[in-house]
Amino acid sequence: MNKPPAHDDGRILQLLELIHRDGMLTQRELARKLNIALGLVNLSLKRLMHEELVKVRRLSARRVCYLLTPRGMAEKGRLSACYLTDSFAMYRNARRAFLERLAALRAAGRRRVVLYGTGELAEAAFITLAELGLDLVAVAGGEPGGDGTFLGRPVVPLKEVDPGGVDAVLFVGPEGARERCRREMAAAGLDPGVLEDMAVLPLGAEGPGPPPDGAATREGP
Repeated sequence: MNKPPAHDDGRILQLLELIHRDGMLTQRELARKLNIALGLVNLSLKRLMHEELVKVRRLSARRVCYLLTPRGMAEKGRLSACYLTDSFAMYRNARRAFLERLAALRAAGRRRVVLYGTGELAEAAFITLAELGLDLVAVAGGEPGGDGTFLGRPVVPLKEVDPGGVDAVLFVGPEGARERCRREMAAAGLDPGVLEDMAVLPLGAEGPGPPPDGAATREGP
């Protein structure tokens, strides 16, 4: 068979985790969990089978189950270790960069802060805000499907924040949320000049996203 195009380690780790946890989802369900195209799931699975990381067990004429091989288990462990190493490095770099930027805000008298984002970078920013004694006015920019809280704080729409009580909006969300943040700021009457784009700071290497909850099959081989 022809070897499919190479793809990133983050997606490989996610697929291996999903298959290891269950293996009994269709490709369409897997694509939805990973938020990628169905065709990309198909290519990725072919790649895993070509490299003998995954094997297929036929359950019926139209349904198969994916299983990790011993080589696949070893690769999952290796990629997980790389993810943890990269995540720790990213967190340390983020804390260093945030301390510098937020200390400058404090020195300028900009102490009332809204945090826009609820991911790993937001956690580093949250801790740094507390360390520097800045006032966290609100947390906004929650991801779809979230539980509505972030580190014990409610996640609220920006339109519920008093524009007059905000000195800075720290954007620490994913790349695709940047324009959404700007639109929500405009709709809430917040001055675009208070936006501090923390996600563009030099944070160093970032590892693949954390393995999602879930599982993986497909219809047909």
